Amino acid sequence: MFLPISLLYKIGQRIPRVLILTTSFISAFILVFLLVGCYNVSQSSTYLVKYQFNTESPLYSVISTQFNSQNYTGDLEDVKILSGYMGVCVDNIPADYYRNSSTKSSKVCFNRKKVDDMEIYDDLTIKIFNFKSSNSTDESQSSDLNILDLAHQNSEELVHPYLLMVVIIFTILLFGITFYAMIPKLPFKNQVQLILMGLSAVITLLWAIGAIWAHVAINCNVSLISRASMNIITAEKGTKSQALSWTAFSFMLIDCIIIWMIYFRDRKKLNDKLDDVKSGRNPFSNKYASDTTLAGV
Repeated sequence: MFLPISLLYKIGQRIPRVLILTTSFISAFILVFLLVGCYNVSQSSTYLVKYQFNTESPLYSVISTQFNSQNYTGDLEDVKILSGYMGVCVDNIPADYYRNSSTKSSKVCFNRKKVDDMEIYDDLTIKIFNFKSSNSTDESQSSDLNILDLAHQNSEELVHPYLLMVVIIFTILLFGITFYAMIPKLPFKNQVQLILMGLSAVITLLWAIGAIWAHVAINCNVSLISRASMNIITAEKGTKSQALSWTAFSFMLIDCIIIWMIYFRDRKKLNDKLDDVKSGRNPFSNKYASDTTLAGV
């Protein structure tokens, strides 16, 4: 049995808002997933940048010798540091490193603000060069390099999570307001539509800035870290986080376009109705000439 045309028409009118609900929910889910990347071990695959020692560097043997000079730091040159929005993870930790803990996990993650408080932070500091002062009585000084500190600086100073948090809150708000707009016979529908237009535009603009900001910061890390560390450390961008970031932006842009199209559609319908009313009241209008007595002349 076929559905009535009026019912199909009403369903068709609500399809754009259903699409907005779907895409805004997906966007919020993706952004939350992106935000908690590297905050715990289960989310460590969603990293922004991965750092590791370059095995092809001429100084790699020096680094390896320095780490293996102590039993508990042996093979630390093989670690991989993963930097995310909210945390930093250290992967491929050797089992012999844990000397005061029964837990011997090869991967640990911690808050981005507490990186320098961790014991492994100091253990990953390497001394590259020793400099002898011109004064023979002075002790030699060394140039230190810490691979974990680079990831810490990226998460703490370059890629901030605050803009991402604001966008997530606004996206959830957009979802709720859109759901309100779909419920029939509720008041303030015109005001709600204007709010949706402004909110969708703000969300799209904010995350465009956030995605570009993260993209530039990540690519700067990849391009500069190797050169700045004399090819001792390599940096690799996280393709998964980049894909999530731009996918969310695509959904936001779709939401913004649909919401504005709904506004112009409703505006056009309202203008057509006003024109019909004005034409019906105007006895000299030709729009309804077939209804006049002159039609048969």
